[in-house]
Amino acid sequence: MASLHLIFSHRGVRYALDAALVQEIVWLPGLSSVAEASTRVIGAFNLRGHVIPVIDLALCFGRGRSALQVGDAVVVLAVDGERFGILAGAVLDAVTIAADDVEDVRDHDHLLGNAAPLLSGVAMSGADLAMVLDARALLADAATAAALEPPSAGAAPDGMACADPAAGIFRTRADRMARPPDAPDAAGSAPFVLVGLDGGLFGIPAGVVREIVHLRGVRPVPCCPAHILGSMNLRSEILTVVDLRPALGLPARQPLAAVVVVRVGALVVGLAVGEVHDVVAAGAQAAPAQGEYDLPFCRGPMRADERIFSMMDIEAMLASRVLHVADGPGRDRPEPRNAAPDAGEQS
Repeated sequence: MASLHLIFSHRGVRYALDAALVQEIVWLPGLSSVAEASTRVIGAFNLRGHVIPVIDLALCFGRGRSALQVGDAVVVLAVDGERFGILAGAVLDAVTIAADDVEDVRDHDHLLGNAAPLLSGVAMSGADLAMVLDARALLADAATAAALEPPSAGAAPDGMACADPAAGIFRTRADRMARPPDAPDAAGSAPFVLVGLDGGLFGIPAGVVREIVHLRGVRPVPCCPAHILGSMNLRSEILTVVDLRPALGLPARQPLAAVVVVRVGALVVGLAVGEVHDVVAAGAQAAPAQGEYDLPFCRGPMRADERIFSMMDIEAMLASRVLHVADGPGRDRPEPRNAAPDAGEQS
């Protein structure tokens, strides 16, 4: 018998969860402290009127509290009528794991130590090992916090100074998640992935975004134009990574650190960006401004959570073939000069 599992990573460890228990996955919002909860619960947030205590697996396994990052996510579970969240560094995949491929933790209890009571097994996810979490064992730590009143919206994660630029992002996320299901959004609003590129803020329509990964392990491709950074191995698939800045007329002043993987029709391509900020719902302003928004393949300005950005028309950009490789031979590509400082071989 096989079942679908969600695979995610945290602090360099891969974990698997029964996908049937997963309610949703959200970006990490601001968290309110919960004094009565287990020390493994790092805080709670209000998700449309429901208290969601958040567990840090690093604390569960004796590794010390995790430093919270804007790119972190929370996997929200529903177990036996209770809801709680698990802090995740990156959500990787959803895979089917056969029961025969899950080894009993008792076969490895001498290696797993304190982790064994929170695991239902150890399984292979592709070529990598994944710890299969026992959601009910984790619920025992989160149940105390779940009985509390919904925390107020807008809190920054515990221990994060308000002066930190990320604190505003966490507060905005908490405010948005606290809204009841019937709270109206702006008329004509649509979801966008907000990214930073050479000091500008841009929105990529969420409907074309497949996933977001770190920029690393990019290998140059000979005879390609300058905007083709190279190719990278994405879970055994070869992904072409492109630099958007030549198509947008930007000067390429700042390093690139992330790749937004988009799919338009049958075409899948990686768009290299400086940073990924958030996923927001936005609508167009009444009076379009000039300047940084007057760029090729961009429309706007758009407004979301008091931030103004320019929307990239990815479908038009790809249809125009400005990002395509030329038919004739070009110059050899050097190593990407705008890759993040820690770019290396894809792990």
